[in-house]
Amino acid sequence: MENCSLCRCGSETVRASSTLLFTLSYPDDKTGKNYDFAQVLKRSICLDQNTQWGPARAEEEHGVYVYDLMATVVHILDSRTGGSLVAHIKVGETYHQRKEGVTHQQWYLFNDFLIEPIDKHEAVQFDMNWKVPAILYYVKRNLNSRYNLNIKNPIEASVLLAEASLARKQRKTHTTFIPLMLNEMPQIGDLVGLDAEFVTLNEEEAELRSDGTKSTIKPSQMSVARITCVRGQGPNEGIPFIDDYISTQEQVVDYLTQYSGIKPGDLDAKISSKHLTTLKSTYLKLRFLIDIGVKFVGHGLQKDFRVINLMVWQGSFKSLLLRVPKDQVLDTVYLFHMPRKRMISLRFLAWYFLDLKIQGETHDSIEDARTALQLYRKYLELSKNGTEPESFHKVLKGLYEKGRKMDWKVPEPEGQTSPKNAAVFSSVLAL
Repeated sequence: MENCSLCRCGSETVRASSTLLFTLSYPDDKTGKNYDFAQVLKRSICLDQNTQWGPARAEEEHGVYVYDLMATVVHILDSRTGGSLVAHIKVGETYHQRKEGVTHQQWYLFNDFLIEPIDKHEAVQFDMNWKVPAILYYVKRNLNSRYNLNIKNPIEASVLLAEASLARKQRKTHTTFIPLMLNEMPQIGDLVGLDAEFVTLNEEEAELRSDGTKSTIKPSQMSVARITCVRGQGPNEGIPFIDDYISTQEQVVDYLTQYSGIKPGDLDAKISSKHLTTLKSTYLKLRFLIDIGVKFVGHGLQKDFRVINLMVWQGSFKSLLLRVPKDQVLDTVYLFHMPRKRMISLRFLAWYFLDLKIQGETHDSIEDARTALQLYRKYLELSKNGTEPESFHKVLKGLYEKGRKMDWKVPEPEGQTSPKNAAVFSSVLAL
């Protein structure tokens, strides 16, 4: 026998059954119409779903869900190297509308550095001899329109309060930051100075081609080693409230001490004297600050966020993890930049505008974050919030002229002065 259920939306569910026992249900008909036994039996077997639900709800009622394939990851077999993983990803309409001005979806192949469009059938063509499927990623159809996917900030403000260090030898006298008090919790629009330092886990692997050019086989792998956030306003402006050294179990091949200030042992819980945390703990703090709506101020933040694995995204996508809305990023490397000109280092900008000599022997993330905040204040002062763009353009022009003359190098302390003092000194000589 076939047990069929017909819904008002038009969908019919048919299930084969060997059961011959049915509960007879006499139609609840107030018209007084008489039904013979065959009609009663038929209506008892083929139940009519007399509901007002739409097709989507009917699908759920019948246990039917529609999923669309959005990505596949395959293992390309290679007996010499062990093979590699490549991905086929279906990119939606939003990207193509923004980049190409067209509304369509397209499958792309992601193979290390190579990204190119492919036919949709290639994403599901597998061959166990060389192309073995590893991941098939499906998404429920109409998921975004039928469900509220906004994240209601599950991270609490307590993540910014004081926490114990993983380092066994860390003492309070070595603490380089002051945790936030409850009455200091950041609000939407508050400024937070941010800087990050990195170490190298794997060196770049490259080979020279016959024509003398270099081909990168495997790029270097960077890992975040220190993240610093300083207060951007209030009586404690400039004082850090986060200065986390990120503990790692992986082998570090280069601490980049000259540029990062990270030394061997700083990331080892057994011998480190720093405030050592896990990457997850620091991620929670950054995620809370992003979701609360603070504005991050720093120099080269876009690059820092990329290595930290946070994407700076145009528009407000706070509901999507690992994304920082672009309007929450105030990057001084772009604020003091002229189109089609070189980017200027934080050290040179600090010397030119603030009369500060920073990054003498090595970099320090607290110093860099604090300096970026001061530069942003200077930018607001010089640009007057954009009311006189021509005046600020002259300031930038003078900056680039001075940089070319100095070969973009900050003068040594002996007998050297800041640009402003140098101008005064030259005028005195003229007199």
